[in-house]
Amino acid sequence: MSNFDQKQQVTLEQHFSEHLSDTIITRGWEYYRSGHVKNVKFASDDTLYGTVIGSDVYAVVIDAGKFRYSTCTCPYGDYCKHMAAVFFAYLNEEDATGFAAKAAYRRLMGLDPQAELTTAAALLNNNKPQPAAEHNSQPDEEASPEVWQSWMESVYGEVWRNCRHSLHALQPVLSALKGTSKHWDKPLQRLHWMNVILFVLEQGERAIKSVDTFSRYYHEMSFARMAEPWIEHYGQLVLELQPSVMGEHERKWADHVVRFTYKRALKLEQQLFDWPLLYLTICEKLSENRLWREEELSALNDFAGEGAGDSDEPVNRSFIHTASAMLHFFSGNDEGALSHFEQADFQRAQKIIYPCAAQRLGEQDWELFSRWMSFLHERIYPNRSGRTIGPFLALCRRADEEQPENGKWTAYMTELLPYSYSELSEHWLAVHKYEEWADLQLLLGMKPDDLGIQDVKEVVKAAPAVMLPLYHQSVEDWINTRNRQGYRMAVKHLKKLERLYKAIKAMDTWNFYITSIAKKHQRLRAFQEELWKGKLVK
Repeated sequence: MSNFDQKQQVTLEQHFSEHLSDTIITRGWEYYRSGHVKNVKFASDDTLYGTVIGSDVYAVVIDAGKFRYSTCTCPYGDYCKHMAAVFFAYLNEEDATGFAAKAAYRRLMGLDPQAELTTAAALLNNNKPQPAAEHNSQPDEEASPEVWQSWMESVYGEVWRNCRHSLHALQPVLSALKGTSKHWDKPLQRLHWMNVILFVLEQGERAIKSVDTFSRYYHEMSFARMAEPWIEHYGQLVLELQPSVMGEHERKWADHVVRFTYKRALKLEQQLFDWPLLYLTICEKLSENRLWREEELSALNDFAGEGAGDSDEPVNRSFIHTASAMLHFFSGNDEGALSHFEQADFQRAQKIIYPCAAQRLGEQDWELFSRWMSFLHERIYPNRSGRTIGPFLALCRRADEEQPENGKWTAYMTELLPYSYSELSEHWLAVHKYEEWADLQLLLGMKPDDLGIQDVKEVVKAAPAVMLPLYHQSVEDWINTRNRQGYRMAVKHLKKLERLYKAIKAMDTWNFYITSIAKKHQRLRAFQEELWKGKLVK
């Protein structure tokens, strides 16, 4: 690919500096860093074309010679962040290390006002200069988390570009960054490590955005599998925090971690990792400090009421209500939690709601548990399916085992038939309610041969009488097929019925039954022959 000469690049940067605000340039930089630019093409001596994925696909044209002719198909209507993103991506095409793009960004933002464009020219020729010490020297233990974040971005912020098929390129980054705090005090080291893990996870998010749609599914599985131990370690570190004895510096680090996960969780775009859960994990621990919990809840309420401030990016409002709900729950305010969950997207929030109900069940707080279950049932029932009701049924089963006198739990399960059949059938057997189990099979028209062999053996041994209606119904169904194979199956089940009547010592009833059924179907010669072959009649 051809590229701008030094004079053209100087001119183009001057145009960007004059026509784009710092906010637009910063957002363009973030778009470039996040992999939103899908292709860049240098088409002539002074024209650059690019495609950017935002809320839609936008085509960008940048004319270095006549900048006023530069355009973007986005609705912004002026020089926009997509143009800046394409420019940074162009510089990256010429220098895969990302230093040329970074140098241009710093010049445009006035961070390196004394820098000469010859530095950028050297970078375009793949001559990597030594970065300024004041921007790249490793911070110490006393530095703020924001300083550490900036340093990590400057040193390791482009490593995600090496994640082609897995996140293996990020493992050395994780190890190296953890090693920077090996001599720190343990409480502060934990928070630093948590921030490092989040930084690496965000690098993974950038990497997955650069994957084409066809390959994304397989990359997601690979990326997620490798990140599992990192996320698990994050959770372990959270559990070791001691909010009640945190010093001021630790609190700054904790707040930084909270804000990091919060900003990620606000995004509506498809994400590889569960950022709302990462946010709530640390919030649950920090909520042990009542003052922190109240301040965070107040901040969430203000955001929900006022909107997203001056950001033009859409935000995940369901997450805001979910987060508010959980902070209420952590404080023991279940009604406040349910009020916010009512405003959240149930499909997104339900995996968080179920543990809340389970916790109240574990505490044997039946009044609150009943409130949670009613809330869940109201939302599950209209859109019930075998895929969506599993966790709810599991709670119903646990509740019925611990409070069998309350018929509400099995009533919920019955209302969800036929989707709840397997769980309800298994539950009746588990609690040894064999009559209810048999009634369920009759209700759904199940034949003994459709049921598990071990289940049938258990019921026959424990309560043989409850199997009689099932076999009676099956016999009639097989006779009504009016074919030889059906008659043979009817006789097979009649023999099992004979054994059941014998087990309950009701042979007189059996004799009356077999005589009546033979008489009832005396015109069915083939059936009579099968009865005779089975030695059921003489």
